[in-house]
Amino acid sequence: MLIRIIYMNFLKKLIANNTGISSKNFFLVIVTFIGCLLLLVPVFALSIEVFFTHTIASSLEGFAAYIGAVASLFATAGLTKAWSEKYEHKITEEKFEEFKREEDEEVINEE
Repeated sequence: MLIRIIYMNFLKKLIANNTGISSKNFFLVIVTFIGCLLLLVPVFALSIEVFFTHTIASSLEGFAAYIGAVASLFATAGLTKAWSEKYEHKITEEKFEEFKREEDEEVINEE
């Protein structure tokens, strides 16, 4: 139960950004997770083959193409996220300080 809570908090922190929960971040995290699982397929396939036949008879070019396809999946998700973040409203340090000053002045004026 505790591990599940820690995992959910970790996942929440991964998909959150300065404007709340981001679907782009969620997509990037899920693509990364699925991509890592997909990269385990050739590892298990080669391990099973070596265990039973004590040699590698498979074409490694096919594995290279598969790994390249998964890498392109990572690149596509990363570029999509980077491109969309380029146009997202960012709070600069100066704007943040100005906002905090205005907020502090409002609190002082209310007192």
